[in-house]
Amino acid sequence: MAPMTRSGASSLAPDGLQPRQKYRETSWHFVGTATMDIQKLTSGTKQPDDRSERALSEEPTSSYDDDVDMRSDRDEEDDDRQLLLEGPEDHEDILHPLREAADRVGREVEKFAEVLDGYTIQKPDGDEGRHGMVIGLLDKYHDIAINTVNRLGERHDAERRQKAGLRQRKRMRGVEIAGDALELYEDQEDSPLADAPTDLADLERWEQEARTWDLLRRLVELRYAPTETSQRKKSAPALHKYSSGRELWDNFLETDTLALERRTVLQWLKDTARDDGEPIDFLVQELQQNAERGDIIAHGWIHTKEAVKKEKRLHAWNKSLDPSAPELKAFLNTSKTALLVTQLDPDASTRQNRKLEVQDQYFERAIWLGCYEMLRRGSTPAEIREWCVERSQVWRAVSMSGLPDGVEEDAEIADPTSWTLWRRTCFALARNGGGASGDDYERAVYGILSGDITSVERVCGSWDDFVFVHYNALLRTQFDNYLQSLPFHKSLSVTISNFGVFDAVQFHGEPKGAGKRLIETLRNDSRTRDESSIPMKMLQGVLIADNFKDFIHQQGLAFSKLANARQPSNVIPKENTHPDGVYNYIGTEDHDSLRVFTHVLLVFMHLGLDLGGSWRQTAVENVIVSYISFLRFSGKEELIPLYCSQLEGNRRYAVLSRMLIDVTDIDQRVTHIRNMRQLGLNVQEFVNKQARYLFADFPDREVDYPALKEFKLFEASGKLKQDFIGEDTARLPRIDVLLIRSFEWYLLVDGLWSETFRVGTMLYLRFFKHMRLLSAKSLMQKISSSSIAFSKTRALIGEAVDFKGLEGGEDDMTEVLNGSADRRRYLKRHLIEQAKSFRELETLTQALDLIETVKSFEVILAEQQASTNRRNPNARKELARRWDAESMTIEPLFNKWLLTCPNQQWEVEFTQLREAYLPETILAYIRTLQFAGSVLTRNFLMECMDVTALMAEEKSDVLQLFQKTGRMKDLVHAFADAAKTLLLITSEKKGARSRGKQARAKGWEQDLWNVKP
Repeated sequence: MAPMTRSGASSLAPDGLQPRQKYRETSWHFVGTATMDIQKLTSGTKQPDDRSERALSEEPTSSYDDDVDMRSDRDEEDDDRQLLLEGPEDHEDILHPLREAADRVGREVEKFAEVLDGYTIQKPDGDEGRHGMVIGLLDKYHDIAINTVNRLGERHDAERRQKAGLRQRKRMRGVEIAGDALELYEDQEDSPLADAPTDLADLERWEQEARTWDLLRRLVELRYAPTETSQRKKSAPALHKYSSGRELWDNFLETDTLALERRTVLQWLKDTARDDGEPIDFLVQELQQNAERGDIIAHGWIHTKEAVKKEKRLHAWNKSLDPSAPELKAFLNTSKTALLVTQLDPDASTRQNRKLEVQDQYFERAIWLGCYEMLRRGSTPAEIREWCVERSQVWRAVSMSGLPDGVEEDAEIADPTSWTLWRRTCFALARNGGGASGDDYERAVYGILSGDITSVERVCGSWDDFVFVHYNALLRTQFDNYLQSLPFHKSLSVTISNFGVFDAVQFHGEPKGAGKRLIETLRNDSRTRDESSIPMKMLQGVLIADNFKDFIHQQGLAFSKLANARQPSNVIPKENTHPDGVYNYIGTEDHDSLRVFTHVLLVFMHLGLDLGGSWRQTAVENVIVSYISFLRFSGKEELIPLYCSQLEGNRRYAVLSRMLIDVTDIDQRVTHIRNMRQLGLNVQEFVNKQARYLFADFPDREVDYPALKEFKLFEASGKLKQDFIGEDTARLPRIDVLLIRSFEWYLLVDGLWSETFRVGTMLYLRFFKHMRLLSAKSLMQKISSSSIAFSKTRALIGEAVDFKGLEGGEDDMTEVLNGSADRRRYLKRHLIEQAKSFRELETLTQALDLIETVKSFEVILAEQQASTNRRNPNARKELARRWDAESMTIEPLFNKWLLTCPNQQWEVEFTQLREAYLPETILAYIRTLQFAGSVLTRNFLMECMDVTALMAEEKSDVLQLFQKTGRMKDLVHAFADAAKTLLLITSEKKGARSRGKQARAKGWEQDLWNVKP
C-alpha cells in the first residue's frame, strides 16, 4: 500500500478549485481551533471570547453508536451550528493555528506514516511476532529522528555545542570564566543562520525526540518481552564464593527485574549525556588555561610544588615540610589569601586544612570535572584510567572503580567485602571530603561511586542529571543489599557495620512506586520544574515512571475540554471527567509533540497495553483524533485513513467520514477508497455512514413543512417568476454542499443500491422541504439516477446500463436456456422499484429546471423584441432544442407521482411535498406551454389541451390533488388562457398548413380552433 500517493492532486475539483485550496477553504468546518491554554482551562479561569482560541471540532459520543439515526435530534445551539455552516472567508480569524504550521511540516510526518503503514498492513501474529515488529517499528522511528538530527546538525551543531558548553561552564561554581561567553552566544542573531527556516530550537527538539524513541525502545524490549523469549534466556551459572564479579552482576540483574530496569534507564541517561555536551578535553580546557600551565596537562600541582621547593631551598631543608614548624605558620599562597599546603599527597589539604595555589585549584577542578563527566557519561574504568594517567593522576584512576558492569576486570574472582567497604569510604568522602580544592565536583564523583544523592545534586544542571543521581543511588543500594544477602558472604554485614552509607531504597520508599514518585518530585522541584514541563521531558518521565496509560488518558481529557470549550464538538466528545492538572498538557498547536504522543500511544496499543478499559478508550483516542485533525489542516489528507484505521469500532468511520468530507477530487477519492480496503476498513460502511453522520450533526429541527405555505412560482401579478432556482452555487447552504459531497462517494463503491437511493431521496426531501431548489438542482446535475445505475449495475447484473436498459432490453439466450432469465428480470424490477422515489424527485427537479429555462428565454425574447422590434431566430431555435431534449421529463408528474411510499416514515412528507409542489409546478408548466406555443409552434398549445383531457380522466390523482389544495380555480383559468391563446393564434393564420409529424401522430386537428369573425 502507498497511502502517501496523492493521485490527481493537480487536477481541478468539480467546482473549479484546486483540491488543496478547496480543502483549506472548508476543512475548519469539523475541526475548530485549539490555541487556548489548557492549563487555564483546567484551572477554571475564564478565557477571552476570541475565536482564534476555538477548540477542535469533534464528535459527540452518541455519534459512535451503530444505530445512530439519520434524523436524530441533538441539543446543540442553533447559533453554534450556523457558525459551522458559514464560510471560512467570513471568519478567517478562527482558522486553526496549525494552519500556520502546515507549510513547515516536513517529510518526517510522511515517513512516520510510511513506517506505521508497513506495520498495519503486515499485522504480525503472536506475542513474539508482535513484540519483534514493534521493536522494528521503534527502531525506524528512532532512525527518522536521528536522520533529522543529523540533517539539522549540519547547520546548527556549532550553535548547539556553544550553548551546551556555556551551560556546562556556568555550572562550575566559584570559577570566573574568561570572556563573556553568554554575550558571545546571544550575538548569534547576526549570524548567517538567523533567517534560516530552521533554528537551534528545532535541532534541540529533535534531539529530545530521538532520545525519547531510544528510551521507549529499551523499555519496551525489557518490559514487554514475550514469555517464550524470557524462558529461552540462558540461566546464570550457580554462584559460589569463587564467582567472578561479572557473574555476580549478571545474577543480580536476572533476579531483580526492577534493578534491570533501573540499569536500563541509567544506561540510556549515560548514552544521551555522551552525545549532549562538548568533548571532555574541550570542556576542561578553559579551567586548565586558568591554571596557567600552558599545554601541560601532566605533573600534578606544579605551582604548589614550586612554592614548596622554594620554601625548602629558603630554609635549606631536605625533608618534608612540617606544617607545625614556626617558620611555616605564615606559609601563604602567592596571592597571600590562604595558608599553603606543605606536602603534596592527595590528602594534604584536608589533613592540614590548607589550600593549594589558585592555579592548581583550577587544575584540580578540571581533573574532578573530567572524572565526573566521564562517570556521568558512562565511560569505562579503562577510559577513565587512561584519561587520569595522561594527567599524572594514577591514584585517581584506581579510585574510579564502580559497579561490575561487564568490564574485563570483572571476570576475576569477586570480593564483595571490598566493594561494600569502598562504597562506604566513597560516601564518607562525598559527605565530609572535598580534597585539595574543597570542590563540589570531587564530592560529586565520590557521591556517584557511593550512591549518594545530596553530594551529587549540587552539580546537577538538568532533569537528566537528577534522574541519573537517583537511579544511580537506587541501583548501587540494591546491589549492595544483594551482596549482603549472598549466603557465602555472611561475615560481610559484620565487617561493614561500623561504616555509614546512604540507603536510597529506604529513602525512596516502596520500590515499585519509586520511579513515579521521583518524576513527580522533579515536576514540582524548582530546579527542574521548567524542564519537566517540556513535552518530551514530560513523556520521558512518564515512560520511566511506567505511568503512560494515566498520562495519555489525562491528555485525552484535556483535548476533550479544549475541543468543547466554545461549542459541542463533532469528533471529540465532551467528557464528564476533567483533567486533574497533574501534567502540563500540550495544545494542538504543538504538532511535533502531538505526532510523538500519537505514535507512542499506537506503540502501546499494538503491544496490547490495557489503557483503562472501554470507558477510557474514547478519551485516550482523542489524542489520535487530534493528530488526524492536524494532518487534515496540513494538507496531508491522504494519510487520514491510515490513522483512522487505528481507532476502535465505529469511531474510525465517524472520524473518517468527517475528515474526508472536503475531498472533492475524484482521483483522490479513489485513492482513499483503495487505501481503506488495504487497511482493512469497510468502504461500504464508510460511504454509508458519512451521510448519516452529517444528518446527525445537522438535524432538521423544523417541525412544520415550510414549502406548503411559502413555495410560489408566480408573482402577485400572475406572471411566472424569473430565476426562482438560480445558478450561483457559491450561495448554496454549507450543509447542502456537504450532503451532496457525501452522496458522491456512493458512486465509488459497488453495492449499496438501496442505500444509495434511500440517502438520495432523503437529500431531495430535505431540499424541497426548505425550498432549496438550487441544492436539488446541484444534486441532480452531479449525481443523476442514470449515473448511479451505470456505476452499480455491472456488479449486480453483469453489465453497466442505465434505467432504459433496466426497463427494456432483451433476455440473453444463455440465461433463457439455463433458466436464469426470470431471476434477472425480477432483479431488474427490484432495482427499479428501489430507485422509484429518487427518480420521481429527480423528475420534479428537472421539471422546475425546464420551467425556469423557458421563463429565461421568454425574458430574453422580450428584451430583444423591445430593442430591435424583431425576434431573434437563434434564441427560438435554442428554446426549441432545449424543449425537445427535456420535455419528456415532465410526463411522470401526471402519473401517480410520489404516491408509492417505500416506508411509513416518508408517507406524510411525500403527501406534503405533493401538495406544496405539484399544483404550482403543473400551473407553471401550463404557462410555459402557452408561451412556447406563441413563439414556436401551436403544437405546444395542442399539448396543453391534451393535459386538460389527461387531468379530466376519472380518478385522476392530479385533479384530486388540485381539489384538495383548493387550486381548481387557478387550474381552470390557466387552461382558459391557454385555449384563448390557441384560438387567437389559429384564427390569425391564413391558408392551409401542414399539421406536422407530431400533430399527425397525436391526431391534433388545429382547424377546429380556426374561428373566423
